[in-house]
Amino acid sequence: MGVVIEREEWALTPLAYPLLSAAGLAAVLLLPYFSAARTPAHAAGPSSSPFDVGAGTFLRVGCYRAVVEGIQSVFGEDEFVRCGLGREQMAARLAGTAAAALFPGAISGVISDKIGPRRACILYWVLQLAVGALKSFSTLRCAWINNFILALASSVFSFCFETWLVVEHEKQDQKQDLLFDTFWVMTFFESVSLIGSQEITNVLVSNDGNGFLLPYAFAATLSVVGILYMRNASSTTQHASAIGSYQKSFFAHVLRDKRVLILVLAQASIHFAVSAFWFLWAPTIVADGRYAQLSVIYPCFLASRMLGSASFPWFYGPTAPFRNEDSLTIAYVGAGLALYVVAYDYQEIGTLVILFCIFHACVGFIIPSLARLRTMYLPNELRGGMMSFSLSLANAAIFIFLLQGAHPQNIANSIILGLASCGLLVAGGCIHMLRRWRKHTRQNPRSL
Repeated sequence: MGVVIEREEWALTPLAYPLLSAAGLAAVLLLPYFSAARTPAHAAGPSSSPFDVGAGTFLRVGCYRAVVEGIQSVFGEDEFVRCGLGREQMAARLAGTAAAALFPGAISGVISDKIGPRRACILYWVLQLAVGALKSFSTLRCAWINNFILALASSVFSFCFETWLVVEHEKQDQKQDLLFDTFWVMTFFESVSLIGSQEITNVLVSNDGNGFLLPYAFAATLSVVGILYMRNASSTTQHASAIGSYQKSFFAHVLRDKRVLILVLAQASIHFAVSAFWFLWAPTIVADGRYAQLSVIYPCFLASRMLGSASFPWFYGPTAPFRNEDSLTIAYVGAGLALYVVAYDYQEIGTLVILFCIFHACVGFIIPSLARLRTMYLPNELRGGMMSFSLSLANAAIFIFLLQGAHPQNIANSIILGLASCGLLVAGGCIHMLRRWRKHTRQNPRSL
């Protein structure tokens, strides 16, 4: 008599998608009506909304970038499996990617500050074009150079685009509130574009090998559009200081300023936590032989991030219930506790999904909040160097753990998530100290 083993598949409730989407859209659409203190500030002047023509340039470029990177990463482990790579080879490949972001990426911020953010953005699109072209050929799809270029490109864009955005806003003499609105709108639309990149990939991919390569050709084409768009975009050329002057400014405004060092630690902690999450969320959910459709869970995380970024403008301003530092501290603590529970307490799949959604909602709030604080405390000409420095710290930790992960059972997944949780909690405590150290009032133009 045969034995029939029943496999129970966990399914996400269909109501999750419309509820998360409706909550995010409601946070955006209801903001002008329930935030009376912000309405007059935005009512003055022709450029009073982050959705206007000026900000539309940044939104389009940001969406292009999210779609391209979403296409490059949507396959994840499946791409390595198609190339015949095992677990140790995958870990070694990812460790090499972290090393690429660590060493060349460490100086890419300084180079961006020297050549200007617009040229650095063009360099990013050139790198993405190279990866899309290489992966369009089946023989080069899993080459090491692809991971190297993608890691370098991601590091470059993370700071050059933000610097370009801030410089252009200041050139147009726009209000600081509008700049801060642009930060969260960019994060919101980035999540939307990442979801859209999945749909594009599903449409382009077929079961045959040639169809699998079509998304990469599309990404290369979109990179060409990005290059042409950036070449035609207006830009303010930053003053290129000498290396010696740049070093003195970097030591004075970054390494010797405890407020900026706190922002360095905060950025490194969230980058490491997000990277650890993407490496480990799927193995955590399907642990002990559990089964779930991961492809339908992934959009919930992005929708939660949309909700978090849409809630950002509700928690800063004169009438906000908390100061920005207090709200950011709460977000860090919430993200840290969510990962802590996942790391050290066995949970069912439904509970894990809820915790991961809470984590992503906090991430969606943290990203524009850190951009706002960098604008308050950091000169624009040092932004790229400071952000690449913080990313290098996170990439160093990622490199160490992935290198150990190339040898099974050297470091447990729970330890990595636990360290990411501790980093977030420590960063939250450090952010709380910024309120005590802040020397500038709200009337200071860099602190508005």
